[in-house]
Amino acid sequence: MTVAEIKLEHRTAKGSLLRSAATVEYKDGRILFLKSPFALKNEIKAMAGSKWHGHIEGDGRKIWSIDDSQRNRFQLGYLTGEDVYAWFDRPLIEHTYTRPLMAHQRHMADAGLTYHYQILAAEMRTGKTLAAQEIIERSGHPDWIWVGPKTSLPNMEREFKKWGFPFHEFRVQFLTYEGLTALMKDWPKGQAPPHGVIADEASRAKNHAAQRSKALQYLADMIRERWGYDGYVLLLSGTPAPKSPVDWFSLAEITWPGFLKEGGPKAMEQRLAFLTKEQFDAGVFSRRTGWRDDETKCNVCGCHEDDHELDLEGGEFHQFEPSKNEVGYLNERLSGLVIIKRQKDCIELPEKRYRKILCKPSPSTLRVAQALVQAAPNTITGLTWLRELSDGFQYRDVKDGKTACTHCKDGTVEEWFDTVNAVGQERTFQAIDMLDPELVARLEKRTVKCPVCEGTREVDNIVRIAKEVPCPKDKAVQMLLEECEETGRLVLFAGFTASIDRLVRLCHKEGWNVVRCDGAGFTTLPCDGTVSDQHPLDYWDNPDVARCCFVANPESGGMSLTLNKSRMAAFFSNTFKPEFRAQAEERIRGIGMDLNRGVEVVDIIHLPQDDRVIEVLRENRRIELMTLGDFSGEHVVEGAEELA
Repeated sequence: MTVAEIKLEHRTAKGSLLRSAATVEYKDGRILFLKSPFALKNEIKAMAGSKWHGHIEGDGRKIWSIDDSQRNRFQLGYLTGEDVYAWFDRPLIEHTYTRPLMAHQRHMADAGLTYHYQILAAEMRTGKTLAAQEIIERSGHPDWIWVGPKTSLPNMEREFKKWGFPFHEFRVQFLTYEGLTALMKDWPKGQAPPHGVIADEASRAKNHAAQRSKALQYLADMIRERWGYDGYVLLLSGTPAPKSPVDWFSLAEITWPGFLKEGGPKAMEQRLAFLTKEQFDAGVFSRRTGWRDDETKCNVCGCHEDDHELDLEGGEFHQFEPSKNEVGYLNERLSGLVIIKRQKDCIELPEKRYRKILCKPSPSTLRVAQALVQAAPNTITGLTWLRELSDGFQYRDVKDGKTACTHCKDGTVEEWFDTVNAVGQERTFQAIDMLDPELVARLEKRTVKCPVCEGTREVDNIVRIAKEVPCPKDKAVQMLLEECEETGRLVLFAGFTASIDRLVRLCHKEGWNVVRCDGAGFTTLPCDGTVSDQHPLDYWDNPDVARCCFVANPESGGMSLTLNKSRMAAFFSNTFKPEFRAQAEERIRGIGMDLNRGVEVVDIIHLPQDDRVIEVLRENRRIELMTLGDFSGEHVVEGAEELA
């Protein structure tokens, strides 16, 4: 227990800067403000784990307390006037490299070796892996953990071997994010962490509440606690904030807690977004109506100046007040922690050519689509059904024999009933864990027949099958296979497992070998049914394989792979996850590609929902690029052709 007198800087309502005395106590993992000025209330409330003890039963002290964490100590240091950002404001230390690194790769490696705690937000195919390898070798520490998606790890080890990484000198443990989660759960108390961790495709940890993010946060906190500025935490991602600018919070928090002032994602959203209060049965909730990404939007309502008076809809009138582009300003706030590298600024590659193949739906398909919309229980389900139909199938649940009931053990279950209630009718409960203690006290328990299996201990075994129907997208794929006959390589992405199955059969029918990548990993599928003992990625690169198509879900096969033997990536269908779309497009583009042929990205469009998904993905990408300091967005020149 430690008590300290400190002086904290804060601003008055008029904007004057003051320093006020405060008394803090460090006790049992909490920092208690035994004495603090009222003007600091908002600053304290914004910190992680803030509590007002006046509302705690049995306490009643009129004081605030916060978590005793690295984040809050960093924030307190800032309020006391300490230069907490000094480490990141130091001049970059330049190193001499023997490998043929390009200028932007040297800059990334220099940043990692100078500041140790960095986010390398370098776009796909800019060579982050080699820069990270240099950081490991020059760090002076042999113990590292490398974390990445399951399908990327084999390729990472291949890249390390390609550049002559001295595995005999360094202990690099390659783990998936799920493997890291398991490792952290069983980490022995008191055991020293490695000196460094590198998280590849770090957007996987963008959700601060997810188990993988907590595991990475725990490891990073241990490294900082044990090794201080001698440790290394490096996050690599070409799409650091794919879904929302708020995704930056988790990445920044893992790298250096407190670098961003906001105490959590919700607080960050309040700063970056326009929110409105909406009343529901469960209470009042905030709904995001837009991002603060344009100074021409009103600071009060979020409408553009030209539409300001038209969008009041009965609300109180207010004068137009220009807002601040908080989304764009985020780039400046992250300066020092983040190194940004745009592909167009680093390497000279031909621009991607975008093309759409428009497949005309048949009258019967349109009738089925209309029926699905009317039958859908909600919007999300309806969209999913339409996306399935656009790919030429519908998932169906069918009975396949019997299986053991998992709801009971012997055909019976326990339930609790209440006969004393306001309406005079018996109420029953299957569980009492979340019930009010007063209600639990008057409940009685009884054993009844299992309502799921009716006491038989068996239930229907339900399996999901895909019922396929004719689809004009098949003809589009056949056409693309013919176009790529000369190069003998084509990359196909699809958003459903049933679509991937369909594409594999279609490629085999046309005499093409297949490398498949899905949630189960890589599989080599030669069209003649033989078995290859080559690793699927080596099979793809093998010049003796005449025609080979890489078929994958963007989420499984769209990251950390080099597929630039193909000049074309075609999307049979998309998911609503923008990071995987952006990543997947770049697999065929990069150093080593055929510069004369260039690259082409093809979208196969059948139903209007296919276009709608692409629009959503591009808008998310525009917002992400703004947080990276690019206000122009991606320039997409698109050609379209109608399939007869």
